This record gives sequence, C-alpha cells and structure tokens, in this order.
Amino acid sequence: MKTRHIIFLILLVASFTILMTACQKEKEQQPESTEAVFLPTRSAATVPVPTKAAACTNVMGFVEDVTYEDGTRVAPGTKFLKEWEVINYSDCAWGEGYHLFFVSGNQMGAPDYVEIPHIPIGARGKISIELTAPEEKGEYRSEWKLFGADNRFFGESLIANIIVE
Repeated sequence: MKTRHIIFLILLVASFTILMTACQKEKEQQPESTEAVFLPTRSAATVPVPTKAAACTNVMGFVEDVTYEDGTRVAPGTKFLKEWEVINYSDCAWGEGYHLFFVSGNQMGAPDYVEIPHIPIGARGKISIELTAPEEKGEYRSEWKLFGADNRFFGESLIANIIVE
C-alpha cells in the first residue's frame, strides 16, 4: 500500500509541475502592452467648445459671390478679399461661436478659420476672408464651410475659384 501512495504522490507532483510550466509559458507569450500613438487630425475641435451649446437649427442659403466671382483672373501673389452674401434661415442669430472654416482645395494663405459677423435670423449678411493668389499660374479653388456654436458644420460650401495668370 505504501507503494501506491508513493506512485500517487509522484504522479501528483509531476502533474503539478507540468501544469505550472504550461502556465509560465503562457504568461511569457502574452504580448507586452504598447503605448497608443494618436496622430493629429484636422478637425473642428480646434475651436473652443462653448459652455452652452446653441439649441437651434442652423440653415444657410447662398445668395451670391460679392467679390471675385468664379473664374476671376488674378495676378500672382495678389492679396484679395473674397466675399459671399448669404442668408440666415436658422432659428437663431449667428455671431459669437460661429466660424468660417477652410475645408479643402488651396488655402491661399488664409488662416484655418475666421469668425463670422453677426447675422440675425432671416437677414442677409456678408462673409469674407482675405486670400493671396498663388505665385504659379493655374486655376485654384478654395472651399470653406460655416461652423456653428453647436460644433457642427452647416450649409453649402462657399467657394473661391480664381485663375492666376
């Protein structure tokens, strides 16, 4: 009977050793944690978030190009003021917390965004941005979009399209 107990004890110790070895290998094979790297993106988050978001619906209607209609010829390096007339169909006035953001094309030396003037509900207003024509000849397009106090883009894009010659 002593022999059976010894064999049982040897088998128990061997099983325990095998189990511990397997657990140790599994632990060693787990990948080390890596630090997450977040790449910068171009987004509306660069504008400070207002403490009280607007509780209205923003709707913009394009009326006309006031200056530099599409296809206007401009000398290389010329600074010019592009201006659009729009109408505020929203149920709130535009003003503080409202911006015009560059969204695509050639930025033509302008900042990423500018504040827009106060435009009451139902009123027409002019939105403008100073641009600089590129030095090289060609056709250039710059696309801009309104961004509301609710941190959302709205309305159709406002386009500056020039020909440098």
